[in-house]
Amino acid sequence: MPVTRLAGVFVATAAFVIGCSEPAAANRAAAAQVTTAPATPFEFVREKMGGPFRIVIYATDREAAERAGEAAFARIDQLDAILSDYRSDSEIVKLSQRTAAGPMTEPVAVSDDLWRVLARGQAIAEQSGGAFDVTVGPFVRLWRRSRELHELPTRERIEATRPSVGYQHVRLDPHKHTVQLLAPRMRLDVAGLASGYVADQVVAAALAAGAVTALADAGGEISVGDPPPGEDHWTVAIQSLKNPEEMTGQYVKLRRACVTSSGDTRRFVEIDGRRYSHIIDPKTGVGLTRRIGATVVCPDGMTADALDTAVCVLGAERGIELIDKTPGAAGRITTIDGEKVTVYESKRFRDVLVNPK
Repeated sequence: MPVTRLAGVFVATAAFVIGCSEPAAANRAAAAQVTTAPATPFEFVREKMGGPFRIVIYATDREAAERAGEAAFARIDQLDAILSDYRSDSEIVKLSQRTAAGPMTEPVAVSDDLWRVLARGQAIAEQSGGAFDVTVGPFVRLWRRSRELHELPTRERIEATRPSVGYQHVRLDPHKHTVQLLAPRMRLDVAGLASGYVADQVVAAALAAGAVTALADAGGEISVGDPPPGEDHWTVAIQSLKNPEEMTGQYVKLRRACVTSSGDTRRFVEIDGRRYSHIIDPKTGVGLTRRIGATVVCPDGMTADALDTAVCVLGAERGIELIDKTPGAAGRITTIDGEKVTVYESKRFRDVLVNPK
């Protein structure tokens, strides 16, 4: 079975399957009905969303694979223009800018993609007690500055920013698909679940364009369609949190699912001798100081992507409880305290392992 290296925290290798949504499932069924010739894999890599985005497409010939690949990359560009907080012209940034002079007085209709992401983000915020929060953007901006300057934000700056953060400040109308932001100077940041959504949508776009099956690798998030011809599942190896160049010896099997990872293995900063993760606790406004990482498997990318962040904020024990309460989710959490490495597994995690040890 094919294996490849992932640029994630400790999801490291894969032979792949999707964070599935209803549209993706429908596209898979359609593809299965029209495909008769043998399919072979084709790989495409382009710089997207701030890093290399890899797509593996099974198709009957290169022309069909390239057509599916172009459709998939076009979908990434479309979603980047909607969801990126780095682009001043993105839909989500323009929505946040409406609070520059104060809370929004009227709700605003948003695109279907932004609606889906915000609605799922709010649901997970509720489930996690705010450990995951799409309104954390103002703290993220403070923290980016701190990482550049290698100095912590002052308590005064954190407290001045705090009124702009809190998922309770987002009002959604599920009937009209409108959003109203109820605090001043808010800045929505959906990076914690957007990559999972994009990976799902990339697979769906490739399938709709004629791919037999496909994989989308957004770094720490992998979504895949049905297994490659002749295979029962895709296989993903779990990388060590403490020694990121090494494997743990555990592999998860995936069928129409998404696997994501989060942690501070590579993305961290040391300030005054203390290590801070890129993951921000919405309650403190500062990067996590505990060494913790998570690998999460879910039927859809948004849930997996948001959960791996939320459980790192919650800590291992509460994080495992959240995974166990989430339908279809399985996960593994690793903590490091000095030389002590502790691994926690959710109830369903052994069900997704290949040759569990």
